[in-house]
Amino acid sequence: MGELWDVKVAASYLGLSTRTVYQFARDGRLPGIRVGGRWRFRRSDLDRWLESNASRVGRTSGTPTPPSAIDAAGLGEFLARLPGTLEKRLAFMGLLTQACVSRGWQPPVIVGGQAVEFYSAGGYATVDIDLVSASEPLEEILPGWGFERHGRHWVRADLGLIVEAPGSRLAPGQRDRLTQVEVAGTSAYVLGLEDVIVDRLGACVHWSSSNDCRWAAVLLGAHIAALDLDYLRAQAGEAEVAARLDQMLEETV
Repeated sequence: MGELWDVKVAASYLGLSTRTVYQFARDGRLPGIRVGGRWRFRRSDLDRWLESNASRVGRTSGTPTPPSAIDAAGLGEFLARLPGTLEKRLAFMGLLTQACVSRGWQPPVIVGGQAVEFYSAGGYATVDIDLVSASEPLEEILPGWGFERHGRHWVRADLGLIVEAPGSRLAPGQRDRLTQVEVAGTSAYVLGLEDVIVDRLGACVHWSSSNDCRWAAVLLGAHIAALDLDYLRAQAGEAEVAARLDQMLEETV
């Protein structure tokens, strides 16, 4: 079978960050296997990947090209050609990001349960897409894409898309640590993994949410090698959840 490398060794060999290796493996773009819930890699597989795929990173065969101009019908047609709910939502967010940036707005950022779903590779399931975004871009863009406003939510029922922007800005430093996701020719942004874990820990500690405790632990265990622990601990201290984080880290190691 040959020696199995962990994420750090594979990342060093490929000249990539550990987070990129995680993302590529999770997306099926990098050959890896799951052992005890963690990614492991064979050198022979990585060598073949370097030879045949390195020049095509980020491209997927048969992926539809995003339309240059979006309307209600065009959005539906584009998303219908993509497999899976998570990929459709990320591609939608990529289109929304493109539209916001073209109008001079900052890119919206996926937070909340949708961010947990992304980092858990679909293990967590959520109904709506929580964003950090100013309200003006949504009000300008989404009605033309067939969305209707219902209170705090923008809804495109036929596509199963429900969008809410509970926040308009990120905390200092968070925007510098976003994860950029490339899907179907678009780029979307997800709140950094460490900040997502701290968000779940906040609900765990301050709201006594056992479900959020569980998902904070799941994300820690699945991504421990890729985490910036110094930053994670600093953010946990700011959120007054450092003691719970230390407990989870002891249980994870």
